[in-house]
Amino acid sequence: MSTNTAEVGEKSAEKIHAPDWISGFLVLGVLVGLLGSLVIAWQYHIDVEPQLIGMHFLALSTGYVVAAIGAQRLLVRYAIRTMAIASCGTGFGSLLALSFLAPPMGAGWRILGIAFMGLAAGALATALFYALERQFVIAAAATANRAGVLFGSGCLLATLIVGLTYFAGSIQIETALLSLVPLIFLFLYAANKHPIAARPVGARKEDPIRETLRDLRSIAAVLFSLLLFFQFGNEWAIAGWLPLFLIHRLGTNPVWAISALALYFFCLMMGRLIATRLLRILSHRHLLWGSMLAAMAGYLLLSFASVFWLACVAVVLIGAGFAPIYPLVAEKLDERFSFHPGFYNGIFSLAVTGAMGAPWLLGYVASSLGMHWVMLLPALGSILVVILALLITLEAHVMGGPKKEIKLKAASAAGGE
Repeated sequence: MSTNTAEVGEKSAEKIHAPDWISGFLVLGVLVGLLGSLVIAWQYHIDVEPQLIGMHFLALSTGYVVAAIGAQRLLVRYAIRTMAIASCGTGFGSLLALSFLAPPMGAGWRILGIAFMGLAAGALATALFYALERQFVIAAAATANRAGVLFGSGCLLATLIVGLTYFAGSIQIETALLSLVPLIFLFLYAANKHPIAARPVGARKEDPIRETLRDLRSIAAVLFSLLLFFQFGNEWAIAGWLPLFLIHRLGTNPVWAISALALYFFCLMMGRLIATRLLRILSHRHLLWGSMLAAMAGYLLLSFASVFWLACVAVVLIGAGFAPIYPLVAEKLDERFSFHPGFYNGIFSLAVTGAMGAPWLLGYVASSLGMHWVMLLPALGSILVVILALLITLEAHVMGGPKKEIKLKAASAAGGE
């Protein structure tokens, strides 16, 4: 037990102020989860080519990855809090700008605004991973699950705001209202006294690039990265195209189509909360196969549904099927990975690339093969996810050794230099 007064004071301050930082994943969810419902608010379901819709998702992904790479370098010289404030300011500005760039303005301007929204999300995610380093080191699975729930809450909040304001008489109001979320967090981080966030991350005992290369040699790291890529791609195939699919295939009212997307985010978020409890009492393999069967059944039902209520049943099945994957894999984080922010930031950027890349590619699928293929193709991706999850479980069983002592040593060193 440490008797150093300064160290004890820093840990006490961290316990008080760290919750503000993990709440930042709510802002991240708003920035990343908005686009699926926003394209409906912009009336893209009427006469916009699917390829052009896909370009909006590509712009968000590109902005995110560029910012994540850039922020990784800038944090060597600038404080984490400065990066978080700048990213929240960019998020506020981009959302507010989109309220003035709504149709009839040219689509190119909106794509540019969405790219800046991606820049804000990528920089914020990088800052959050570094600010929460000690929490991830001590309890990676618990912290990752909390972050996932908050991220899902942000996606749900963005979708509900768009749905509730759809008939407000102005297509500018949605993003203007949502711009208040990053603005609130901008002031929150400006006043936050989290000790780790008050300084740059440049001085570290071990080179983060060397740490990343070491973990990339791990089979588990490669499998985990691939799983996140395909899993996020599957999830965002629904998040990006569900409202458009329901409108074109079933003639659904746009508000009901956005409501179905909100239902999907709700099922995904609540399903993850329930899955963390089911993992303690059910066989992981049985839960994994059950989730795959539920997702596949949901995809097939959604592809051939002829009425809206049947499509909603399919959405619930897909959300319930996807929900256990992330908690199941996150449970292995405590044993198989020595957390360092650069590596996690990299694989999360890869996951976002999969998430936004899937809706982009599905734009070409919808244009070339027809809208019904939009929901059938991601069903194949869910099979890949299950295979990868089984391989991760097998690798953890064969190669896994407890790393608790290493993790606790890393926790005491994280941010302490």
